[in-house]
Amino acid sequence: MTDPVSALVMAGATTIVAAMATSVWEGARGRVVEVFRRRGDDGVAAIETQLDADARLVAEEEDTDGTRQDLLRPWARRFAALLREHPEATEELRRAVEEVAAALPRTGQHWTQNVTAHGGGTAFGAQGPGSSVHIHRGGTSEDGPQQ
Repeated sequence: MTDPVSALVMAGATTIVAAMATSVWEGARGRVVEVFRRRGDDGVAAIETQLDADARLVAEEEDTDGTRQDLLRPWARRFAALLREHPEATEELRRAVEEVAAALPRTGQHWTQNVTAHGGGTAFGAQGPGSSVHIHRGGTSEDGPQQ
């Protein structure tokens, strides 16, 4: 996956998870379902079920921030898989992320994310439209850390 697409995937995951259990949830949920409609009725039903279960989890858990953090990777994987299967959905996902992020309550728009790369790996961090993207490449212990 290319760097801009990886950043979009993370921004999508961060934005949709931030919208869970907020006043903008129904609209955000609808936008995600629209993006996933390419997978047909079964795919849409599966995403609707997952969205509802995850939103309930955020609403019911005492540690909502921790719960949201736990949900980021699965949503990033879902968005990445969708864009691999349907690259034409990239612009629609980008628009959905921008719309949902703009509608989020201000408290839902402020997140801290720590991204670290180890052992020659590459890590990407993004938190929605207008955020900067920092790409970290982990060096080996002989090379020392790289950024």
